[in-house]
Amino acid sequence: MRSSFEETLVSHAAPVLAGIKPAALLSFSRKAYPQLPSIARAYSRRFQAEGLIFETVCRCSQHFLLLVYRPRLLKQRLEENEVRGCLTRFGYPQDSLSRILHHLRRRLRQTNGFPHEIGLFLGYPPRDVLAFLGEIPAPCLLCGYWKVYFNVEEAKQLFAQYDHCREAYCKAYQEGHTVSQLLSLPLFAA
Repeated sequence: MRSSFEETLVSHAAPVLAGIKPAALLSFSRKAYPQLPSIARAYSRRFQAEGLIFETVCRCSQHFLLLVYRPRLLKQRLEENEVRGCLTRFGYPQDSLSRILHHLRRRLRQTNGFPHEIGLFLGYPPRDVLAFLGEIPAPCLLCGYWKVYFNVEEAKQLFAQYDHCREAYCKAYQEGHTVSQLLSLPLFAA
């Protein structure tokens, strides 16, 4: 029997599994997935050699937030000058990925609302994140994986790539491929 956790993973994190996106944030109901932190640890152990980490970043009252990420890609992303500058504005340390993620977990616990700078971790363009936060005045031009305020055509291409990846991975999973096999699909291999 196929795992509903894996179905959710493939459906919502296919671009991360494929290595074309640094991270994805998935929400799981505590009621439906009371053992999610244990599942995340098991999947991290299982897929760490393939460069994939599963980390429970928030244990909220009703749900868990799971960050699925590729450490190498996420580290590269967070080291980009524009991204680094944005994170510094929100008090993030710059010395290691583990400390940055620790700060993100703290922000998730302490922020009244939601720390929308998390979009930077998920690969959203820094200017779009800042515009969403109201720090750059700009009208929203497109809604997709994120709200787009600049570079609409570039965002449309990326959305199409993510959609294509998701469709291919969901189809392969439904045809019987395992998550391990999906990680080595030639079309999207990292």
